[in-house]
Amino acid sequence: MTDPASAETPESPESPESPESPETATFHADLRDLALAAAQVGAHAILRELRRGDLRVETKAHAADFVTTADQAAEVAVLGLIRSARPDDAILAEESGSHAGTSGVRWLVDPLDGTMNFVHGRRDYAVSVGVEHEGSIVAGAIVRPADGDWAAAGGGEAVARDATPRVSVASDLTDSLVGIGLPSPMEQRVRVHGMLGELMYRARDYRRTGSSACEMLSVATGAQEGYLGFGVNIWDVAAGIALVEEAGGTTQWLTTASGIEVLVAGTPGVVDALVELAKVV
Repeated sequence: MTDPASAETPESPESPESPESPETATFHADLRDLALAAAQVGAHAILRELRRGDLRVETKAHAADFVTTADQAAEVAVLGLIRSARPDDAILAEESGSHAGTSGVRWLVDPLDGTMNFVHGRRDYAVSVGVEHEGSIVAGAIVRPADGDWAAAGGGEAVARDATPRVSVASDLTDSLVGIGLPSPMEQRVRVHGMLGELMYRARDYRRTGSSACEMLSVATGAQEGYLGFGVNIWDVAAGIALVEEAGGTTQWLTTASGIEVLVAGTPGVVDALVELAKVV
């Protein structure tokens, strides 16, 4: 996981604050549907690589930063579908980087979020496809290949495989389950672990799945009340931001006292409490 400031700053995409016009809402709904189709194509590509039985694993920035042939196949499939439908759009993808566009739309793609889990045979990984329009995150979709779960948001509507996504009704941290995403640098991880002691006293409990997309999907569907994503990249969470906000939650970027970028997501009251905890890290 690279420092988001080294590629694209996570703070730049803002969520729309004014109501969308009917034409804009329809456009964003179309982007949502394409994001879902692209994420599903990526999920099928991952499953095909698993069935082939010759998965190859390599490292990137450090020994625990993996990329596999499944990541690469999924990204090719996702980008291929997007380009065939919208050839003038920009794309920022985890494996292939930035691709310029002229339309004012940018796709933020993580073809396999949770590669460490995937390499170890765990099922908590996902394809995440977010969409930014004129600087605001407006749509996105997350698909979990291992169990077929999915959700998508945009154009004033959130949809999912099983039920309409809605965040939890809990508004107090004491009633909340909170997901944690750790940064890559060890010294930063140690700082975050120091905060977890305080979180254990104040929250019901916390979890760490190792996939920002899976964590954000859990927030959007009410399975947990909050998420603290330390050191995440924008492609990790763009689709999740669209989902959480369309499902009635809130998201906020902040920089901690030690300079770590963190995304806070969850129900409104819980986000406020988590911001107070995270900002002193």
